[in-house]
Amino acid sequence: MEQANNQEFRPKDRSVKRIFSGLGLRLLVAVLGIPALLAAVYNGSWWLGVAVLALSLQGLWEFYGLSRTKGLKPLNVWGLAGGALLWYCSFNPSSAAAGALTLWLLLLFSWMVAKGKVDGSLARAGSTVFGVVYVAGLLGHLLLLRNLDDVLGFKLVVLTMSLIWIGDTGAYFTGMAFGKRPLAPKISPKKSREGLAGGALFTLAAAFLIARFWIWELSAWQALVIGLGVVIFGTLGDLFESLLKRDAGVKDSGNLLPGHGGVLDRFDSMMFALPFVYWFCRIFVLG
Repeated sequence: MEQANNQEFRPKDRSVKRIFSGLGLRLLVAVLGIPALLAAVYNGSWWLGVAVLALSLQGLWEFYGLSRTKGLKPLNVWGLAGGALLWYCSFNPSSAAAGALTLWLLLLFSWMVAKGKVDGSLARAGSTVFGVVYVAGLLGHLLLLRNLDDVLGFKLVVLTMSLIWIGDTGAYFTGMAFGKRPLAPKISPKKSREGLAGGALFTLAAAFLIARFWIWELSAWQALVIGLGVVIFGTLGDLFESLLKRDAGVKDSGNLLPGHGGVLDRFDSMMFALPFVYWFCRIFVLG
């Protein structure tokens, strides 16, 4: 989630032309990328599966890049293989898929023992496995939510994405107009409490209206809880990724998307929001 306080909109070292040029590039990527992602969500099955796999592997590669800046030296090939296996567990949940993932973990640790490299072994194992869980495990909930129900699953994914985008927009402009008090100054100093409050109001209103006029399977209280959960966990996901980048000393996790950074930069909020929506709906809506 990107928002700013008043100072962000008074840059001293950038011309107005460069600012709008950057915004135009961001808008172009969004105009092309959002419909493509929505089309994959609508078609589901392998269309969405391949999209999530690509996002997971790219996001995992970005995470390992952040780890390398701290000297952690994750095992890239093993990690990407684990990410693919965890993705398959989300795409086709089964005991066989879970067994394959367990086997991967055992083989990874056994390989490290066979290599016999003692120094840094804890950091290598930890960063490799954590990256798989953080990136592939959380992004895999996009598949789980879509496959929760053929019709309702599609609606819930669109709802989650819409609430993230609406909340981002509301927080951005509210923070620009009224932002004074920083939300997390040590992690992301440009985010304000006022921006968070404004984004929350926009998100809750959107959740209620979307449920009222489109997702009739949700009651008013269920829609509002989902909206509140998206605000809370989406913000935490954004701040967590900012925490990692600040520790690594980088501005963006990658440069895959012009003007937007990497996969982790664009999906950080969604990675935390999707699991909440999935488990809430599985327990309280369809349970």
